[in-house]
Amino acid sequence: MAIVEFSGVTKRFRNTVALRDASFTIPERSITAFLGPNGAGKTTSMKLIMGFLRPTKGKLTVFGEDPFRSEEVRKRIGFMPERPVYPMDLPVEDFLEHLARLRKVGKTDLNRLVRLVGLEKVLDTKIGDLSRGYIQRVGIAQSLLGDPELLVLDEPTANLDPTSRREILELLKLLHKELGVSMIISSHIIPELQEVSSYCVFIDKGLVLDYGYLGDLWKKYITEAVFIIETRDINALARILIEKPYIKLVKKVDKSLLEVAVEPGYYKSFEGLLSELGQIVTGFSFKTASLGDLYGKIVGSRS
Repeated sequence: MAIVEFSGVTKRFRNTVALRDASFTIPERSITAFLGPNGAGKTTSMKLIMGFLRPTKGKLTVFGEDPFRSEEVRKRIGFMPERPVYPMDLPVEDFLEHLARLRKVGKTDLNRLVRLVGLEKVLDTKIGDLSRGYIQRVGIAQSLLGDPELLVLDEPTANLDPTSRREILELLKLLHKELGVSMIISSHIIPELQEVSSYCVFIDKGLVLDYGYLGDLWKKYITEAVFIIETRDINALARILIEKPYIKLVKKVDKSLLEVAVEPGYYKSFEGLLSELGQIVTGFSFKTASLGDLYGKIVGSRS
């Protein structure tokens, strides 16, 4: 089920077209990456979803309604902007308790959220004395107050050191697993998006180039698919696979894993073969190329 739908959406600011005839959908319970360079239209798309902006042309719905007109829709969305502003002299606990009262969130729910986001040890610390990584945790906690169904995060790892970036990415994966909340994440750091996202919208110069589940997009644009096969009998499976003309590579990874490259157009045939070999194949996964490679292929296909 789609929770966000853009249909021919254009957003113009005077003489600048920030988004041009954009059409895409975002499914529920996904972690969706908005991928594109600075100025591509990612933040504009997010502000439209939040109801902060109104399309110049086209139709946009979130949870089936117009977010610009529906306050109820906006209540179902949590948002953390790229450059949030906080009262730096206020302790973390006072700040979150104030917001919780405004949003009618009880003490029990607030304490649970504090533990989940990892802020227990800094509740008495003034926000201005926190590290950048903990300030981001405060922002994530703020966006989660009220149990939103959709979380919109604009550059959540911006200006963080490598250790803090890793911690925030792991936190986002944990929140998605524990809360089941859908997420839209914008970033220009491609490897980070690859770690957390399962769905992607590719944007460049205000144009949506393509969108969809990453596995489907890789199969569409990358010239070969690489699978990792788990097996009970690696030698027997290797002998079977090397006889298939559409298989380009069979490589042992360890005593129970094979890496197999399959020619384009044969993915379904190969997956069917693996199902038939269920007695010796215990599992398989699609090994992706890098998200950067995929982005390059999609941009190149529009040139």
